[in-house]
Amino acid sequence: MSPSVTQSLMQSGATIGDINTVRKRLSRIKGGGLAQAARAGRMVTLIISDVIDDPLDIIASGPTVRDQGTSQDAVAVLERYLGRDSGDRVVPESVWRVLDQQVTGSRERDLSFANSNTVTCLNRVIGNNLTALNAAADEARRLGLDVRILGANRGGTAREVGIELAERCLVARDEQRSEGVCFLGGGEPVVKLAVTNRPRRGGRNQEVSLAAGVRWAGENIERCAVLSAGTDGEDGPTDAAGACFDANVQQAADDRQLSPSEFLAINDSYTFFEQTKGLFKTGPTHTNVMDLQIALVAGIRKDSGQS
Repeated sequence: MSPSVTQSLMQSGATIGDINTVRKRLSRIKGGGLAQAARAGRMVTLIISDVIDDPLDIIASGPTVRDQGTSQDAVAVLERYLGRDSGDRVVPESVWRVLDQQVTGSRERDLSFANSNTVTCLNRVIGNNLTALNAAADEARRLGLDVRILGANRGGTAREVGIELAERCLVARDEQRSEGVCFLGGGEPVVKLAVTNRPRRGGRNQEVSLAAGVRWAGENIERCAVLSAGTDGEDGPTDAAGACFDANVQQAADDRQLSPSEFLAINDSYTFFEQTKGLFKTGPTHTNVMDLQIALVAGIRKDSGQS
């Protein structure tokens, strides 16, 4: 599939499931194509999932899994997000032509595995978002924190996720507990880009943390912090895995007279965190099980009343 089509779908708020629905119909390998072409009698696929709820036909576009979608589904995705008659030619005419031929049956792919020499495909998920979330929870408990699991495989928009984390932290802050609290969530929220001519950089995880910071405007967050990061070490087209918003970042923004809400309004989270030292950089990890969100509220020391 054309990189411009993929990028346009992402910018329009399409999920990875939507994107891969199109990809599978434009590839000889994806959507069961690899299994169909295999000559072995048995194929074992070990899968690391980077998709919410681990649908086997969506992860990596399911090269060894029978496609559960149709060419009409792919057409519907493109029409819903990009439009057929927009006139901007974001979707090349050749893509429409191939999909239309598949829909009419004149060029439909045979994904029944009937011609695959009866290959037996064994597909096993060996790592996913829940794996990472459970590991983070184990470490947080080891550190003596009160762990509150928000769930793995969560979607929604990055801004909604950030606001939720910020509000949970405020509630926990007001509990005045001696024990620190750790909220943990995982998944892959989406970002719908605002219309602007101004330059911008960022990713969904940086937007989660920035949205939390915007929610915290005017609040005392000395004991609070939100970190959202991609487990692959990459967040959008940037060199950061994500970002952290805490009292230090808030103070740096105040010192530089930066308005978090203005940066959030145009999805320019990277620029904000670059100036306030909030970027979280790990480098590529070469393993992707989506994102983790970690929100911390430090406890109150009984002897001094301080965190």
